[in-house]
Amino acid sequence: MELPTVTTDYQAIAQLAVQHFSERGFRHLAYCGPEGRAYVKRHGDAFVECAAEQGMNCSVFHSKPKGRKRSWEIERAELREWLEDLPKPLGILAWATRRGRDLLAACDELGLRVPEEVALLAGDDDDLLCEVCPPPLSAVITPAEQIGHEAARILDGLLQGKSAATTLSLLPPLGIHLRQSTDTLAINDPILASALAFIRGNANRPLQVLDVSTEVGISRRALERRFTALVGRSPAREIQNAHLVRAQKLLRETDMSVADIAAASGYGSTEYMIGVFRKTTGYTPLKYRRWIKAM
Repeated sequence: MELPTVTTDYQAIAQLAVQHFSERGFRHLAYCGPEGRAYVKRHGDAFVECAAEQGMNCSVFHSKPKGRKRSWEIERAELREWLEDLPKPLGILAWATRRGRDLLAACDELGLRVPEEVALLAGDDDDLLCEVCPPPLSAVITPAEQIGHEAARILDGLLQGKSAATTLSLLPPLGIHLRQSTDTLAINDPILASALAFIRGNANRPLQVLDVSTEVGISRRALERRFTALVGRSPAREIQNAHLVRAQKLLRETDMSVADIAAASGYGSTEYMIGVFRKTTGYTPLKYRRWIKAM
């Protein structure tokens, strides 16, 4: 009998991570995780696949299991050698926070600046460890609490003699906790860098593409061409992403009402924000907040 499984949607994590790096102008990506674990391979394969779909190259490093003949010094040396040979600027998704911490140490030993030369994103958000890393480590917020609730719900049904509706339940991530390790722009085009900074700096109010083109002094069409060529999406999509990221941050860090958050995140109405939020994340704003607060 195949037992039901409830886990994180690795494809959704990969898409979120690639988008996070793409928004910051990174075109070279990499993945780092331990070897010999099926779930780590699925995680890494999904990231490589999503990167390829966006026209980005992606290197992979899987560390071998430690044994009597494999010390941490040997693994650290292999990690440094891998990092040194990769093109910069580089965005790396690490399997988990501890792997991200190891990468930060290797970058420090090589004299690589984080996040300017190497931006690091952890695959889970261990709050304490992420905050004490030098610099603090950005991380994917995984739906740990939700996985527990869903697994308990399925188990309760099985104990009552009901059959599970599916053998595999995949729950999407809750967003990205932005910290210093990815808080940068790897953009060589100064006009585009200014446009991105303007969008993020004004995500608290309604924005139109024309507002951005006027701010940076080029036509709307020229701005759209720059975005498509260098970022891989339209300025309108970038504005939508910026509003969503601000709404997620306010839901996580404040007790503001959904209506107030909509107004403070540049949305024309509460209903519109709720619709965008549900379509993009799979959660309503209130459900997102409840689960985040419970973690």
